[in-house]
Amino acid sequence: MVDTGPIISPPGQYTHCVDRKDYKDVPGILGSGIPATLEFLLCDYLLGGKLVCLAGGADECGIGVVVGLEAVGAGKSGIEALDNDFSFNLLLAPFEPRDFRTYSPVAPGTIVDPHLVRDDTVRNGPLGWLMVDSPSPTPLPAPVDQTGAPGWPFKKSQPRGTATWPVDGYGVLWKLEGGDVVDAGREGDNLHKLWDKPPSDEWPAPPGPPDQWVSLPVLHCECEGSRICFVCQAMKPFLDLLQGKVPGGGPSPGEACHAVASWMPWPVDKIVDAVCSIVEDLIAIPIALALAPAMAAAFATAWEAAQAFDDLFITGPVAKQIHVGDVVIVKGRWDWDAGHSGHTELHPVKSIQKLMTPPGQLPPELRPAADVSVTPPTDVGYDPRAALPASVSAQIRATHERWCRLVSEAPPPPDPRQPGGLSAPQLASLTPQQQAVWAAQNQPENSWSVHPLLDGCAPADGKGGLR
Repeated sequence: MVDTGPIISPPGQYTHCVDRKDYKDVPGILGSGIPATLEFLLCDYLLGGKLVCLAGGADECGIGVVVGLEAVGAGKSGIEALDNDFSFNLLLAPFEPRDFRTYSPVAPGTIVDPHLVRDDTVRNGPLGWLMVDSPSPTPLPAPVDQTGAPGWPFKKSQPRGTATWPVDGYGVLWKLEGGDVVDAGREGDNLHKLWDKPPSDEWPAPPGPPDQWVSLPVLHCECEGSRICFVCQAMKPFLDLLQGKVPGGGPSPGEACHAVASWMPWPVDKIVDAVCSIVEDLIAIPIALALAPAMAAAFATAWEAAQAFDDLFITGPVAKQIHVGDVVIVKGRWDWDAGHSGHTELHPVKSIQKLMTPPGQLPPELRPAADVSVTPPTDVGYDPRAALPASVSAQIRATHERWCRLVSEAPPPPDPRQPGGLSAPQLASLTPQQQAVWAAQNQPENSWSVHPLLDGCAPADGKGGLR
C-alpha cells in the first residue's frame, strides 16, 4: 500500500452547476438591456450558469499525475482576469508522461494531433470516461468560445478548425525529446487550440520546428478564487438601480416588459423584446453616468480585496503545495464548462490527497507491472494506443473506486472558528459515511494528541483498550 501525504482542502467553493436542460446562454444585445445582461453574466453565468452538471451536481474523483499548472491570472489580461481560479491538469491513471513517447516521431507537422491522442487515451484508459460527456438523452449546449484559435471568445470570429464541439477536450503540450517526453512548462488549453494554426497574427501560434510535441490529454481541475463573487456582490446594488429595481426584490420594469413579450407571437415578440432593451438602456445611461465614480470605486476595491484575500487564504496556500509530477487523488464537482471550447473538469476542487511516490510515478496498485491473470504472468505495456488486458483494467478501476470511496468518507477539515471543529453548515452537509467517521474521530478514546499510552483513555465499556 502506498504511503499518503497531506490532504489539501481548497476552501473556495463559490459556484454552482446547472442541469443541461436548464442551461441559458448570455442574451444577445437586443434580447436584454445592458445592465440586466451584465448582472446575468457576472452574478449568474460566471458563478455557475456556464457549468453543466455531469453527475447531477455530485462529486467525482480522479487519480493521476499532475502534468501542468495554471497560476492565477495566467494568460489573462484586462477583464479576463476577473476569473482568478488556480488550476492544474491531471493525467489520469494508469498513464504516465513517458508512455506518450510512442507517438514519436511526429509526421507530418511538429505536433501529434491532440484529438487522436485524446481518443486513444479515452478508449484504452480505465478512467478515460472522466474526460468525455456522461450518458444523457439531452445533448450538451454549444460552448460559448467557438473560435479556432486561443483568445477571448468575443474578440473575433474564427474558423472551426479541428474542434470537436461540444466536448473538445483539454491538453498540455509536452516536448518529445531524445526518446522521452519532457515537461516544457507550457499551460494547458482546449485541444484544437493546441493544434490549429491561427489564420492571423493576432493569436499565439502553436510551437513549430525544430521541436516536436505531444498533447497529454488531461482532466482539468480548478480551485476557485473569490474575485467573481466579490465583484458580483459589490456591483449588484448598482446594476439593480440601473434596471429600476426597487429594494426588497421583485422584477424590474424591463423584466416585466420581456415577460409580456414572451407571450406574443413571432416576430412581434422579437420586436417588443428589442424595444424593451432599448428603453432599458436609454433609462440606464443617465443613472450610470451619475453613479460612475461610485461604481468604479466599488469595482476596484472588490477586485483588489478579493486577490489579497485569495493570496492569503484561498488559492495562494493551495498553489504552493501542488507541483508538476505530484501523484494525487482529486475530488470535486464534475462539470462541463461552456465558457471555453467545451471540456470536462473538476470544478470546484474540494480535496487533494497526495500519494508519496517518486515524481511522475504511479503506485503499482494503479499501474500493475504484470498481468497475473495468465500463466505465466506477462508484462503490461502502457501504450495509450493499445488496449490494456481486461483483468488489469478491472484492477485499476477497482482501486480507483475503493480509494475514491475512502477519500469521500473523510469529513471536511475543521473550521478554526468552531470549538467543536465543524460549523453548522459543515455538519449539515455531511454524508452518512462522513457522519460515522466524524463521530468516531470525536470519541474520547480517539482524541489523544501525543500517544495513546500517554494521553489516551480506554472506552467506557472497557472494550478495545487504549487507542
